[in-house]
Amino acid sequence: MDQSMHGLIGLSGAEWQDLCTRVLRVHHGTDLVVVPDKGGDHGLEAYTLSGHLFQCYSPDEPLTTSKRYEKQRAKTTVDVGKFISNSDKLKKLFGEHVKINRWIILCPYIDSKDLAAHCASQTKRVREAGLTYVDPDIHVICQTMEDYEFSYKKVVNAQLARMHLPPLAEPDYSSVGSGGVDKMREKLAKVHSLRDESRRNDYVQRLLYSYLNSQEFRAYIKDHYTEIHALLESELDDLEQRLVMEFVLDESRAATQLQKVLIETEQRVKKCAPDTSSSDSRTLAQGQVADWLMKCPLDFYEELAS
Repeated sequence: MDQSMHGLIGLSGAEWQDLCTRVLRVHHGTDLVVVPDKGGDHGLEAYTLSGHLFQCYSPDEPLTTSKRYEKQRAKTTVDVGKFISNSDKLKKLFGEHVKINRWIILCPYIDSKDLAAHCASQTKRVREAGLTYVDPDIHVICQTMEDYEFSYKKVVNAQLARMHLPPLAEPDYSSVGSGGVDKMREKLAKVHSLRDESRRNDYVQRLLYSYLNSQEFRAYIKDHYTEIHALLESELDDLEQRLVMEFVLDESRAATQLQKVLIETEQRVKKCAPDTSSSDSRTLAQGQVADWLMKCPLDFYEELAS
């Protein structure tokens, strides 16, 4: 899976449906007909005048491969059943000129070949139903956003172009657990320039300010810019893996390590949201580094006092 799409796993059903609709609009243009949820459950989100029908499904994660497949299989079976049983409603919906030739379940992630096999069995089921709004050569298939990569990236780029974060507010420091703050102070004491307690306390306070505001920023991004949120979370998860596997082996001075992590984290943020202001990018980056300091992925080689 493309790294930029990995963060789509775990989107809520509403978030996934909204993203799919916007990507499909770009991909199919005016050929796409979106079916509103109100007015009855037709078992589909949208269809095209050329005969492609879409059902969008994002199961609650995390899941094992087998559990994910079971949920995707069950969803496909149920909604293909609705496609067959709701024949009176669907005849009116499609009219005389639309014949469905592709019934598509669109998921954030498919990691079992068994889903394709199940779709093949559902193809046989639909063909045998003899529906007037179905093309005789219909296929039930499963897809992910990788099948719409160009359109997906156009949607992401459009979001990037208009992304604006709310102004910073004075955060509520009482919401941060004292254990995490103590752990941060202990780690930062290894940085030579922060051994002075007063100086270190000021640095910790600044990191906590960024941490709490970055949480607000990320919640706002998730609510208003789903694709950017997915990309940002994916990039930061990837960087965290580097902290665990690579930075832990770095024996350079603590100050050098800390500066390196701060710079690389900000670069990852800017990669995901290049039009974000420098101050907002720093807040997001410093907030993530504060999180790592409090929750263990980031630590420094012990510097002995001279």
